[in-house]
Amino acid sequence: MKSALIIAVAFASPIVWFTSHWAGFALAPVTCTAQSNMALWLVAIIALLLVGVSGVTAWAQWSHRQEDGAKSQATSGTMPGWLAMSGVVLAGSFFIVIVAQTIPTLILRGCE
Repeated sequence: MKSALIIAVAFASPIVWFTSHWAGFALAPVTCTAQSNMALWLVAIIALLLVGVSGVTAWAQWSHRQEDGAKSQATSGTMPGWLAMSGVVLAGSFFIVIVAQTIPTLILRGCE
């Protein structure tokens, strides 16, 4: 993996959360007019999927790094162990944050 992609995998979760949070504010007038939270549910589902994929990818990189423990980082092409584990922890944390922010969407409708 190239270094830019490695960093993107590690920090994708906060970026996805920020984007989904912003999208929720941007879609507020639409949900109020339509009296339906379907757009907000769709944003939450997509955000959860993206955070899950970034966490699984970071976990795979961490596992691959553990298997190739004897090789150096330059020859194995994997992300550093601390960065991979940080990506896993961030993905888990932001998954919980997105779920917590979605709970009111499940309970309230439209402009409530």
